[in-house]
Amino acid sequence: MQSRREFLLAGLGVGAAALLPAGMAHGRAANAAGFRAGAGRAEVAFADELFPLDGFAGQHDPLAVRVLLLDGGGSRAAIAVIDLTSISEEMIAGMKAILAEVAAVKADHAIVCASHTFSAPHVFTGGNAPPGTDTSRNAAALAAFESALRTAATQAVAGLQPARLGAGQGATRVNVNRDVATPHGWWLGADDAGFADPAVGVLRIDGAGGRTLAIVMNVAVQSSVMDGSERAQGGKLISADLAGAAARHVESHYGAGTVALFLVGAAGDQAPYLQANRHVVEADGSVGRVDIHEAGFALVDLLGERLGGEVVRVADGIAAQAAPKPDVRREHVDVASQEFSPRNAATGPVTAFSYAPGEDTAMPVALLRIGDVALVGVQPELAASIGAKIRAGSPYPHTLVATMVDGAAKYMPDMRSYDRYTYEARSSPYARGAAEAAATAIVGLLQRMDTP
Repeated sequence: MQSRREFLLAGLGVGAAALLPAGMAHGRAANAAGFRAGAGRAEVAFADELFPLDGFAGQHDPLAVRVLLLDGGGSRAAIAVIDLTSISEEMIAGMKAILAEVAAVKADHAIVCASHTFSAPHVFTGGNAPPGTDTSRNAAALAAFESALRTAATQAVAGLQPARLGAGQGATRVNVNRDVATPHGWWLGADDAGFADPAVGVLRIDGAGGRTLAIVMNVAVQSSVMDGSERAQGGKLISADLAGAAARHVESHYGAGTVALFLVGAAGDQAPYLQANRHVVEADGSVGRVDIHEAGFALVDLLGERLGGEVVRVADGIAAQAAPKPDVRREHVDVASQEFSPRNAATGPVTAFSYAPGEDTAMPVALLRIGDVALVGVQPELAASIGAKIRAGSPYPHTLVATMVDGAAKYMPDMRSYDRYTYEARSSPYARGAAEAAATAIVGLLQRMDTP
């Protein structure tokens, strides 16, 4: 009989035969001599007296802030990944001010991303906290994140050095489509037959002597293994979840000085393959969850090792090459909206729903290009099929699609999701067809990036 671990490993092995070979970036020679990079990592320090904090009774593993600086000689860009579920625009502005002060990175050239761990407290800037927030604890938590960002950015500046860059792609099944059909309509769960994007995009940045400075991973999966899970005695534990476990695995492999940054991909309809607190729909149509409590952290480790191992396999096969200066652009695309309030988010499956159309809205798009590598960053949580569509249409051999970039804007599902009345479609501020239109427009922006 299989052990529990053997059973889990076998289940996670779905799609292993479809692993993609690691690619190699073909960096352009222009401005290559001036390309430098530096990276830093700092843990977010929470004092014991800060707990309880936003429903969390303590901490299982540390949250962190990671910063990557890319300098092309007169053109400097930064990517900062913060272990939070989401980050408000006001908080992002404050973080970009820190990056400008410490690392001399202009706000438009700074990309701030949430790792989208669901096991982190919600943190607000002064005056923006909702009623009932413990303002003193919130202020202390905000200060802890800002301090960690300052430390990580300082490390990155101190470590700036001549660098080389390469990219590759692999595949792993740490994710599953979370929309499932029930007799009462579509709801949240795990559907092996649904579309799941297995692609793992990897960037490797090497410094002096070939030492690996940073690894960037881009995967279409929410970092939500422990979403809503509590200890058996009650109270949640803070955790960087899947993103943190994978990053720590990569950092451990390459040793001290290497920083691994997790960019959440088009994961609006993608959940971890296994979760500690799974969704269930009862016979009467009511919804609930089944929690395995602290045992769920074994799933975090399992999936983190699986994802981190694939990232290492791909990264080890990349030959980093000379790179040109980074090109950062800020664009927007117009998309159709629908009426939505977070207070009216879906609470269970339905077999009918009326969408109320709204006016067109401008969706910000951040574009970062380094030679044949392109990073697309958007605020909404795209459906996985939309991320795959952007990659397929991109003129760049290595295209990363990141969400939760410079803010959060809820879900942007594909058209089929609206037809099914899924949780994402009913909880979206965007109208049916907006995602497909956005993907087409983003591909057009990528095709025009060679134009000054």
